Amino acid sequence: MPRISIVMPVRNSERFLAPAVDGLLAQTFRDFELIVVDGGSTDRTLDILSSYKDSRIHVFQEPLEITPARNFGMARSQSPWIAAHDSDDISLPRRLEMQWDALNRIPNAVLSY
Repeated sequence: MPRISIVMPVRNSERFLAPAVDGLLAQTFRDFELIVVDGGSTDRTLDILSSYKDSRIHVFQEPLEITPARNFGMARSQSPWIAAHDSDDISLPRRLEMQWDALNRIPNAVLSY
């Protein structure tokens, strides 16, 4: 089971998607899964996602708006920790590492940002 599940809803995100996914795959903290929920893209979003051959990436196609798509992804996560990530976000390389360290320093923490 991965320590963190990253949930990313997408719809017609071809313009920003590759930098968003590349930023996640470049994380120094590697024990995560990326759950992408496509809400009915009509552009090249699914082609871009299928070009990644990383077993940590799980793509679901569901005709959902952003909030229900995020909830759908969280329900399929394998980790107790969820990291929200939008398709136009770019994470710095140590994002997950720093968040994980903060969560472990504070035993009663319920979130990290």
